[in-house]
Amino acid sequence: MKGSKAILIVGVFFAILLAGCNRNAADIVVKGGVTWNEEADTLTFSGVLTDEALEPDTKFRARFFLQGKTIKNALGTDLIYTDEELKSPSKGEASKEIKVEKTVDIKKSDDIDNIIKEIKNKDKEAVTIEIVNDNGRIDEKVLHDIEKE
Repeated sequence: MKGSKAILIVGVFFAILLAGCNRNAADIVVKGGVTWNEEADTLTFSGVLTDEALEPDTKFRARFFLQGKTIKNALGTDLIYTDEELKSPSKGEASKEIKVEKTVDIKKSDDIDNIIKEIKNKDKEAVTIEIVNDNGRIDEKVLHDIEKE
C-alpha cells in the first residue's frame, strides 16, 4: 500500500510539473525580424506583439537575446532592450497589436555576411525576441527573417 501511494504522489507531481511547462509558445509574439541598413551600418530588431493573452494591467518589455559569438562580437552585446515599458489593457479595454523595435550600430561590419547566415539558419537560434517582466520571461520566439534596407 505504501509503495502504490508513493507512486501515486510521484505521478501527480510529474503531471503538475509537465502541465506547468506546457504553455503555448508565441502567444504574445506575432512576428519579428531584423533589418540591415548597409549605409548606416546598423541592424534594426523588430517585433509585432499582441497583448490579448496577458492579464489586465500587466507591465512587460520586449528584448532581443543574441546567441552566437559572431553576432555578439559584431554588436558588442548579447541583450538588446526596447526603449519603453508596455502595459496590457485594463479590464474591459480591447487588446491591440504593438510594434517594438531597436536599432543598434554594428561595431564589426566585416562579419555581416556571417551574421546574415546565422540569423537565416533555421538550425540556430541567433536572435530571439523575448517578452519579460518582473516575474521572468513570459514568451519568446526565434527570429530567422533578415532583410536589407
